Amino acid sequence: MNDLIKAYLKAYVWPLPKFKREVVVMVDGVHSHGGLTDRFRHILSIYSYCKQKKIPFYIYYVYPCDLSLILEPNQYDWRIDCSELTYTRYDSKEICLWVEDPDESLQTKKKINQQHVSMLDKEIGSGKRVQYHIYGNSYFSEGHYRELFVELFKPSQYLQERIDGVREQLPDSYEAVTLRFQQLLGDFTEGSFTVLPESERENLIQCCIKKIDSLYSNRYFSTSKLLVTSDSPTFLERVRELPYVRTIPGKME
Repeated sequence: MNDLIKAYLKAYVWPLPKFKREVVVMVDGVHSHGGLTDRFRHILSIYSYCKQKKIPFYIYYVYPCDLSLILEPNQYDWRIDCSELTYTRYDSKEICLWVEDPDESLQTKKKINQQHVSMLDKEIGSGKRVQYHIYGNSYFSEGHYRELFVELFKPSQYLQERIDGVREQLPDSYEAVTLRFQQLLGDFTEGSFTVLPESERENLIQCCIKKIDSLYSNRYFSTSKLLVTSDSPTFLERVRELPYVRTIPGKME
């Protein structure tokens, strides 16, 4: 009987059989996740890896909001409930794939990408855990993000209704301009980014508005209307004073 138990444990418990492995991309606020682009490049890169290796893939995205409120599964169901996560050291393992400087040279990026894939091969290939919790900002699937995104996501009903409502208020033809201030104007909080002294904020606002106006006056844009988006509600209040600018109504959350 002891020999049978040992054989069973060896075959089915340690290491765990391959079909029990699963990968969960974690966006839960435990570690820094970067901006939205960083998050989705990482998600899509890990999905691409799992798709190639035929490993079940999930996303646990609850920080700063639940991703499922705005995006739903499209061709692949990536949802996982918190009750399905395991954190015991025998069942799960945390893997962090960080890129310190996203503006590295092409050669350095290639090296980092190879290191990340090798790390996944080494850790997940061992098959000694039920779940692998992946954190980071990896981006080793460049050139395929669009197709991967379409496989994973479609707008939720809430987001689609918001999109439709905004489109009704926009002209048929427009171009978009986006400005990210990262709390420079002191009107929202984002990590540890710099907040300008009040005496310098007006100058920054004026410089940005003048640049947009200059580009518009010199016919840089091919349309008569511009949609301007930003992370700063203060800037949006000011830039919408330009007669050709439209902004998205509502409170930013």
